[in-house]
Amino acid sequence: MKMEKAKRKVEHVIATIAKKSASIEANTACSCLGYQPKESEKVKALRKF
Repeated sequence: MKMEKAKRKVEHVIATIAKKSASIEANTACSCLGYQPKESEKVKALRKF
């Protein structure tokens, strides 16, 4: 039972970090090293401007 709760918590933390990272990427200018030709629609929805 405790392992199941711990697993859910870890999954939640990973999902939160992934969403924050995608939000940061959507709101910053593209650099030459990290060039991405097209953003997905889900990432575009995270834009703040």
